[in-house]
Order: sequence, then structure tokens, then C-alpha cells
Amino acid sequence: MSYLRKIDYNILPVHSFNVIRNCSGCGCKAVFHNTNRFRVNANGNKIDVWLIYQCIKCKHTSNLSVYKRQNPESLTQREYEKFLSNSPDLAFEYGTNSQFFAQNSAEVDWSNIMHTIKSQSSIPDEKEPLFRKGDLIVVSNRYMIKIRTDKIVSEILNLSRSKLKELEKLGIVNVTEEKKQHEIIIALTGEIT
Repeated sequence: MSYLRKIDYNILPVHSFNVIRNCSGCGCKAVFHNTNRFRVNANGNKIDVWLIYQCIKCKHTSNLSVYKRQNPESLTQREYEKFLSNSPDLAFEYGTNSQFFAQNSAEVDWSNIMHTIKSQSSIPDEKEPLFRKGDLIVVSNRYMIKIRTDKIVSEILNLSRSKLKELEKLGIVNVTEEKKQHEIIIALTGEIT
């Protein structure tokens, strides 16, 4: 089937991800939040940069390594200045980067991630239905937020999960996941009502 319209959506985190780590202050595993602050240590001809996380209970801190024993020339002057000025945008960028957490062996607290789903496409005229037969909806989850596919599709199509299941059984809504691209593809082969 050729599709009449392609509509793009993004799943975006509202805040940086929290991590679960052993806390020396609490004496057990605890949730740490991103402080949006960096620690920079320039020692001779090497530089270290950490993003500082803080226990939400006792306020002890834990540093996640951004750069370890790096040559200063490998950082751009702009990036270095952002670290020194505690750029909130840069802290958010690292605080939502799954690779960054994997490199630090940090466990993300997936249970409390607030997200929003935003359309990249223009909103159609109010007289027209938001979605119609022949639409292809592509939902990008580049932050790899762990959220159920049926929940996302239900939210976008403004349907209950039971209604979505019914439409899938009838072949009106076809949902596939592209795990490598972190995308959900929703194909509408009929009208949803």
C-alpha cells in the first residue's frame, strides 16, 4: 500500500534520567538525580570531566565520567566553556544519553521517566480528522525510553488500549517496531473512529 501522508512523532524526556547507585550516605542503593553541574579537573596535560549526580534522600554526590584522562585539544573550546559554565543543555544531553550511562555502568531508573510525545508535522485543519486511511505514522524513540508500545500508540491515536487491540485485529491499524532504529511504525489501512 502506498501511503498518502507520513506523520512523524518524537518521544522526548521531560527531565534528565535518574540513576540507581549505591549510596555511601544511605548505606544502600538509592536514586540519584542530575544536578546539572559538571566537575572539571585539568591536571597537567590531561583533563577529566564528570557530571555530578546527587542522592535524592541524603544529598551525597556521585560523579559520572564524561571524559577521563583526555588531551585538552580533543575538546572544543565551546564544549570546554559549557562544562565550566554548567550548561543545562549539555547536562540534559548527557543526562539522557543511554551510551553515557552504559559507559559509566549506571543503572537508569526507568520507572520514573516523564516523557512527552511531540509531532514534527503541522497540525491539519480542525475540520479534517487528525488521522485518516492511508496515513503512515513514524514514532522515533531516540532516547530509548522504556515505555509500552501500545501505550504510545493509544496516546497518539487518542484511543483506549482495548479499542486499539480491536482495530489491530480488524487490520485497520498495523503496528510494527523497528528496534535498531528505535522507531514504532503505525500504518492506517482504514478509518479509525
